[in-house]
Amino acid sequence: MPTLRNNFAVAFEVTGHPDEALRLLEEAVAGNNNDIEAWTNLTRIYPQRCELEHALAAGKRAIQIDPSNALAQSNYSLTLKEAQRWSDATAAALVAAETAPQMARFPFNLSLLDLLQRNYPRGWKNFETHWDGSNELGGSHPAFAVPRWNGEALRGKTLLLWGEQGFGDALQFCRFVPMLAKQVHAQGGKLVWVAFKALHPLMARMAPKNVECIAHDAELPPHDFHFPLLSLPLFFNIDDETIPAKRSYLAADADRAAHWGAQAPAVKQLRVGLVWSGSATHQRNMFRSVGIGRYAKAFGALENVAFFSLQKGAQDDLAAALQNGFTIADHTGEFETFDDTAAFIDSLDLVITVCTSVAHLAAALGKPTWILLDANPHWVWQLERTDSPWYPTATLYRQKQFAHWEPVFDDLTRDLSALAAKHASAAAPKRRTAKKLAE
Repeated sequence: MPTLRNNFAVAFEVTGHPDEALRLLEEAVAGNNNDIEAWTNLTRIYPQRCELEHALAAGKRAIQIDPSNALAQSNYSLTLKEAQRWSDATAAALVAAETAPQMARFPFNLSLLDLLQRNYPRGWKNFETHWDGSNELGGSHPAFAVPRWNGEALRGKTLLLWGEQGFGDALQFCRFVPMLAKQVHAQGGKLVWVAFKALHPLMARMAPKNVECIAHDAELPPHDFHFPLLSLPLFFNIDDETIPAKRSYLAADADRAAHWGAQAPAVKQLRVGLVWSGSATHQRNMFRSVGIGRYAKAFGALENVAFFSLQKGAQDDLAAALQNGFTIADHTGEFETFDDTAAFIDSLDLVITVCTSVAHLAAALGKPTWILLDANPHWVWQLERTDSPWYPTATLYRQKQFAHWEPVFDDLTRDLSALAAKHASAAAPKRRTAKKLAE
């Protein structure tokens, strides 16, 4: 009966009836305080309702019932991350990974905590489980007719490097391609790089001349080995000191950038691009996204700033913002690939974005990029710091408490107001000069 009730609860949850799921689980633990399945599921469901204290209590109860239950430890670890109890979260994740190492999600979850805290050796090693451990990627590893490269000699051989995971990951990790190319060609081998179609123009532009960069949907040339892009940090034993972190390692198309630059007035307001949501299908988007309403409330009264949307398919959001008196220019209908987005970003002074692919794109282009982070950030942004060893032009604005964005926007608005005033002051001599020439 307890298992059946839990199964019904999960069925309600996945079919879009979270309130019914919660009711069943709470009835279950009310009737049986030792129902570990129900406590474990409540540990996962409560954070989605921003009920963090309830989630922590549920997780604690689950591992009291059975400390060797790997799923209970893993779910408790995920909730402890939301509470920013990093040491406790790591300890629980480690128990889960050691108890059930065959379950890829447990070492994968541990890897994210390790990378977040800069424990790179164990982090990169366990990160290799992401193809089976990640909910988004599970079971989708492409099939290859050739073996994975494990450092074998490459003289006279071709190595196929393939892009994987999401666009943001590809934008972040493509910086390692020149390092790999140097090693492959030093051995007398050939490197072929397969990039996502939407990113291919950007990737091809930054690729070393001796690397063949092809789009994801192109026919693959003959090759002897394959290697995934996101395994390069493990291969190179990367840490904070060895991350290749140029101010910019991607470049917009010059002609497209010139097109947008020509449309910007000679004496202009501070031009700021905005992104307020990541992918709706991302499992943590509810925590990462801020919604356009927060931007409207925070920035609506600012002077000397022109705002531009970098959010694709957001016409309803933009209309709602306009009704509230917040105007955002929108040219995203002209963006077909990331190359178009990159060219438009080139015409901006600043990008403000939540943690999504545009954050990686803008920062990789060397554009000043202010990134809004929830209390449990993506591992690349690490902890506490306001800068990033991955992106020299990034500034990080962090939640200090789960689901509390207001203090973040207080800091953001203060800094944007100061930057706009500085920009206006610098532009004032240009305005006076332009006036005199007109006279």
